[in-house]
Amino acid sequence: MASDNTMEPCAAQMVVADCCFTSVPIGARLLSSLLILVPCLYFMTFVLGRVYDQPYQMDGPGMAEPVSKTGAHGWVFALLSLVCLPVGAWLDGVAILAQLFVVPQLFIAFAYLPALGLVGVLNAVFVAMAMAGVRFLGTDLAGNLMLMGLVVVFSAMIGKSFDILALTNGHNQMLLDQLESQQETIRRLSLAEGASIERERVAGEMHDTIAQSLASVLALARVAREELDDDLPTARRHLDMIADLSQSSLDNTRRMITDSAPADLDGKDLSMALERTVQAAAQEAGFQAQCRIQQPLPALPRRTEVNLLRIVQEALANVSKHAEARHVHISLVPQENGPHDSHPGTLELLITDDGLGFDADNLDSIRMEQAGHGYGLRDMAKRAKESGGACTVTSGPGQGTRITITVPTEEPGDHDRAGEEEA
Repeated sequence: MASDNTMEPCAAQMVVADCCFTSVPIGARLLSSLLILVPCLYFMTFVLGRVYDQPYQMDGPGMAEPVSKTGAHGWVFALLSLVCLPVGAWLDGVAILAQLFVVPQLFIAFAYLPALGLVGVLNAVFVAMAMAGVRFLGTDLAGNLMLMGLVVVFSAMIGKSFDILALTNGHNQMLLDQLESQQETIRRLSLAEGASIERERVAGEMHDTIAQSLASVLALARVAREELDDDLPTARRHLDMIADLSQSSLDNTRRMITDSAPADLDGKDLSMALERTVQAAAQEAGFQAQCRIQQPLPALPRRTEVNLLRIVQEALANVSKHAEARHVHISLVPQENGPHDSHPGTLELLITDDGLGFDADNLDSIRMEQAGHGYGLRDMAKRAKESGGACTVTSGPGQGTRITITVPTEEPGDHDRAGEEEA
């Protein structure tokens, strides 16, 4: 079947054949060629574009395909075809070949059965003309009748193929539209999930840094205000601590905006950052602290270092606000694997205090959050999990608290990738 991109050249070739390869008078040839072009030009101008502009709809209840896909324009085209082609063939028998491009156009403009009916009507007219003595293509009556029958049969086959192709294309277009809609939904959900994760990250960073620093500044300011009259040197020392905390909070806020490392890790290794954090918290809260870090520490991913530092800061903040502890002990020790152990090494962070403690076995998360420290315990567990490790909290009323963090010394997934590369 000729496609819409080849119908115009086919029509031009038909006109050339009608003008040059027949023996009828030149006037009849020109008039026949003009009659062939009229329905073709009308189809190209008024029908074809409107067919492609119609939105595709799958067949369903109440959604039957219309007889004419372009309304009145289709019927005008059909009328021109039924009139112009027989008249042109009467003037010049070669014009009957115009069906080669008119028949596909009918199947484009109409539904399958109406188009096949129009092809049948057109060939019935040709049969009547052949019975009246008109000879097409120089053949006898039997040859003309056989030609008409073949045109109808092949038109039915071509039209059905065209319908199947149109149905397949329409179905594919519907699938593409659904895919685009699903991709848009996935994009919106991804953006929403990303925003939620970012909000949660910022909330955790603010809780671990800014909120704790502001609480410390407030406590130190109240103490310094009471000491201004009686103990000016101590008040000045507390004011200096307020200034240091404020500067550290400002630095952390700027780094939070750019999503970089904490200020305590800026230009320092993890050991130095932990020792500084522990000593500052002990000086501020008034408890005795011991920090034991076994050297040398293995090289850790930056995210793991940040998470370990944040966990220690959160634990010390809980000790200062809730535990009423006198002694705090923090250790960071690499755990060695056996000589035949292919798993990556681990690092154990242990934080213990002799404070009030709490019932860790019957922990009420809602009551803990209302008391102000449930979020911190949940955040420590989350940070340990982000680093591929685990967090264990052991405590009891009057028995102090023990927090154990174990993390791998490699990023989650790095060891598996390394094994695949060696294999």
